[in-house]
Amino acid sequence: MHDDSDIKIFKGKDEEADGGDLFALAEEMRRHIVNGNSQKAKDLGTKLASLSPDSDDLGEELIKYVRNTAADEEIKDQIITLMLFCAEYTLLDELCPMLSTSATEAMYDVIKANFPDFYNGISNGAAVSFYYLAVKRNRDVAKAVGESFAMLCEQDSKLIKTMGENVFTLTCEKVKEIISEYEFEK
Repeated sequence: MHDDSDIKIFKGKDEEADGGDLFALAEEMRRHIVNGNSQKAKDLGTKLASLSPDSDDLGEELIKYVRNTAADEEIKDQIITLMLFCAEYTLLDELCPMLSTSATEAMYDVIKANFPDFYNGISNGAAVSFYYLAVKRNRDVAKAVGESFAMLCEQDSKLIKTMGENVFTLTCEKVKEIISEYEFEK
C-alpha cells in the first residue's frame, strides 16, 4: 500500500483567479448593497421604464421633437424602442456592469408588467440588435443609429434618419441627466 499523505494538490492559476474574481464580485455586490447603490439602480431602472414620447420629464427639446414627429403609431413604437435602447446603452456607459445590469433589469421588469405586448415585441424583435450593431460597427454612432431607426421604420428618408439620430442623442443626454440625479457612490 502506498502512503500518499505527503502528496500536495495545488490549484491551478485559473482556479485561483476564479476564486479571487468571485470574492471580488461578492465584495463589490456587498458594497453596492450597503452604500445604497443597488437600490438606487433599481429605482433608476423603474424611472427609465417611463421613457416615451408622452413623458413630461424628457426635457423641452426632446418633448418637442418626439411629440411633433411621433404621430404614426408604428414610428411611435420605434421611438419608444430606441429610447429604451438609449437608456440601456447609457447605463452601460455610465455605471459599473453590476449597477447597469440591475437598472436595466428593473426597467424591463416594469415594461413587461405594464406593457406585456410591447415587451414581447421588443424582446423577440431585432430592433435592439440592429442598434447594438450600429453602435459596435461605427464611429458616428448617432448617424448609424439614425440609419437603423429609418430601416426599422421602413422609411428611407433623410427626415426619419435625422429623427432617429436626434432621438438617440437627446435621449442619451436625458438619461445621463437622470443618472446624475441618483448620486451613485463610487
